[in-house]
Amino acid sequence: MSSGRRGRRAERAAQFMPFAALTGYYDLVRRKERVRERRRDPGDEDEARISAELSRVRRGDLVRVVYYQTDAYVTVSGVVTGIDPVRRELSVVRTRIPFDDVWSIGPIPPTRAQGEPYA
Repeated sequence: MSSGRRGRRAERAAQFMPFAALTGYYDLVRRKERVRERRRDPGDEDEARISAELSRVRRGDLVRVVYYQTDAYVTVSGVVTGIDPVRRELSVVRTRIPFDDVWSIGPIPPTRAQGEPYA
């Protein structure tokens, strides 16, 4: 395929790409919506629970993690892409979460496929 034809195709495809006139606006709104909260001080039972939850997690697991970020607790869901015991970090998709910031972590059960009968 010639470079001229490829260029026209790319220009045509660009017409259909989503347009974000306010780059960064939605991230700013999300930060403003967040309710500020003090970091919870985990007791011995909480630390044992979190440690047990982290020990069960494996790369490739689908999880939901509640963790402390800057000034509030946030939840991220996704596939565990990495566990680094040396850095004490968990990676969920592209989010790197220090072990010390995790409040809870658990598996997300698979959803029922369309047309599949209920158990």
